[in-house]
Amino acid sequence: MPPPPATVTATFQLKWEGRTLDASVAVPTAPVRPRVVLPVIQQLTNALVGMGESLVAERGETVSCRAGCGACCRQLVPVSETEAHHLRDLIDAMPEPRRAAVRARFAAVRDQLAAVGMLEAFVDPVVAAATPTLGIDYFRLGIACPFLEDESCSIHPDRPLSCREYLVTSPAEHCRNPTRDVVRRVPTPGFAMTSFAALDGLPPGGKGCRWVPLALAPDWADAHPEPPATVPGTDLFASFMSFLMKLEKKIAPPATIVAAEGVL
Repeated sequence: MPPPPATVTATFQLKWEGRTLDASVAVPTAPVRPRVVLPVIQQLTNALVGMGESLVAERGETVSCRAGCGACCRQLVPVSETEAHHLRDLIDAMPEPRRAAVRARFAAVRDQLAAVGMLEAFVDPVVAAATPTLGIDYFRLGIACPFLEDESCSIHPDRPLSCREYLVTSPAEHCRNPTRDVVRRVPTPGFAMTSFAALDGLPPGGKGCRWVPLALAPDWADAHPEPPATVPGTDLFASFMSFLMKLEKKIAPPATIVAAEGVL
């Protein structure tokens, strides 16, 4: 077994809405694929969401998301290209017959999208960009996430960044018709999924991010080999934090890093 990669510690303090996050993460120094730093990003995302939960609790609100309430698991969930490879490998590592059962669920979703003429919109970014109602149209199909079992996430520790960031304080029944005027999301000091997806490269035009529908992630990963490792882990993490702060500045109030050591 090869030795673990050498790492440096990135330590920083982030302030947002009167809250402070003191964080310390180990980041590889050698060139690595973005998926190598994904566990670090997952932990940081959990901490950012925790700041949002603390804020709404101070306002007297409580998070209404619970195990057994899987309405949001029927939404169009975007994952980064790196997460698509991670999820594909997660499935491939499952023992049989579970692996075959999960793969069959993904195949069934693809068949359903093809049957209603929506598959092209998901495999062609140009078509997707020209379809503003894509998320609503998908939700109306009522397609459950292939990882959903007994209305709960069966891969909760490995769930995508988008899922980690999506918590609400509005009544759970509103999630069956998730319009902006009835669903109250828990705010967070940044957008981790979008920032992490930027590490895979920017889409044509440089706006938004490249993403893959979770329901098509294994097929997409099978058809798109993972690029080689060319960027040091330290640079990847620094880029992630830079994207995180730049995106947040567009929505008041922004988070700020007030002290940092290591790679930032």
